[in-house]
Amino acid sequence: MTSEMDGSVVDRFGERMPVSLGDVSSRVMQRARQIGVPLVVIGIAWYVAAVLVNDPSQLPNPAATFEQTYEVLTTEDFRGYTAFYHLQLTLERAFISSSIGLVVAITGGILMSTNDLVEDSVSSWLPFWMTTPTVVIILLSMVWFNFSEVAVIFAVVVASTPFGMVNMYEGAKDVDVNLLTMADAFDASAAMVWRHIYVPHLLPYLFGSYRYILGMVWKMVVLAEVFGLSAGIGAMFRYYFEQGRLVMVFAYLIPFIVVVLIIEFGILKPLETYFFRWRD
Repeated sequence: MTSEMDGSVVDRFGERMPVSLGDVSSRVMQRARQIGVPLVVIGIAWYVAAVLVNDPSQLPNPAATFEQTYEVLTTEDFRGYTAFYHLQLTLERAFISSSIGLVVAITGGILMSTNDLVEDSVSSWLPFWMTTPTVVIILLSMVWFNFSEVAVIFAVVVASTPFGMVNMYEGAKDVDVNLLTMADAFDASAAMVWRHIYVPHLLPYLFGSYRYILGMVWKMVVLAEVFGLSAGIGAMFRYYFEQGRLVMVFAYLIPFIVVVLIIEFGILKPLETYFFRWRD
């Protein structure tokens, strides 16, 4: 945690480490480069490609796209909603799905690593579970749950969970046996073992699992909306694609990408830096 009195942070062992203004400035600049440089390169490539194609119906230029993006964010569509409404729906579905998927992945991975029966039962089905086409899972879910919100969440959780589960399982199995032996020798309680051995060891796997699950969730939620829902970013993609208005597809894509970048670099990266600051 950060000390407001002396501007220091406390590491995992309770030791105070000073944090200078230069360190903060350096991290901010590094984060800006990580985001800014790729965006500039993509923007230039996009502009050049649009000039070469010279057909807005095939590839609209950046200026026209951003102008249309402003319109969809500030003007109601044919149903009386702005892009913010559709973006909110997509984010809610993604958050619920990724949260459920992470909980199931953590629980399943730990149970597999600590119980031979669970490990044998689940591991034999994992290859089938992980290789089932996502499109098939989404289509079946839409039929089973009548094209509802539950269909989207169910499909996304089912398709994304096994990858996080395998990651957590590998992490739990990789715990240093010597540390567990030492804890047993000192009669450490189960709570102490989990707090001081398992949790610090599993945190990197937890972040990795959530990143992987969230990365899949973004794509699958939008795909599910394309297939079976009438509202959400994916539903708008389908509607305007069927009309042949590609610029509108790009217009809804821009705010979606911005939100994904904000979550990644504004929330997940700072959290990762905070929890693993003792590594620096």
